[in-house]
Amino acid sequence: MVGSMIACEECGASGRLGSCTELFGALLALDHERRQPWGRFHGLNVACFQLQHPSATTVSAVGGQWQVVNTFLAGGLTAIQDLQTRWVRSNRRGARPWPAADSVPARSAPPTVTIEDVSVDGTFPASGYEERMHAWAKSVAAERVTA
Repeated sequence: MVGSMIACEECGASGRLGSCTELFGALLALDHERRQPWGRFHGLNVACFQLQHPSATTVSAVGGQWQVVNTFLAGGLTAIQDLQTRWVRSNRRGARPWPAADSVPARSAPPTVTIEDVSVDGTFPASGYEERMHAWAKSVAAERVTA
């Protein structure tokens, strides 16, 4: 990936490794191959990226993304899997399984960790990946803390 050196307007990443959209595409490729450790973090990857890049999501999805981040921070990947299972069951019954977008606090602080940081060098190395994902989720949550 050749860096554009144009900082991201939404998260502030430098662009030295390419655009955030390019990095997200590379991460999704790892996720969709179900390669580990990346694949098991797919839901959290999407939530973190889209909460930091609101132009990449819809208003109706933001509440669920916020819930994924907070669920991960409270209970890890197992808790996210349990949440997603409940959502699937609720959706089958025709219920709206995720929280409303108005339950999500507005961003009140800039990101301290972005997809660029998680990628390290643009390749998302496996070594330390889980720790970087935890740091990204913590950053996303800290960006939206209400006073």
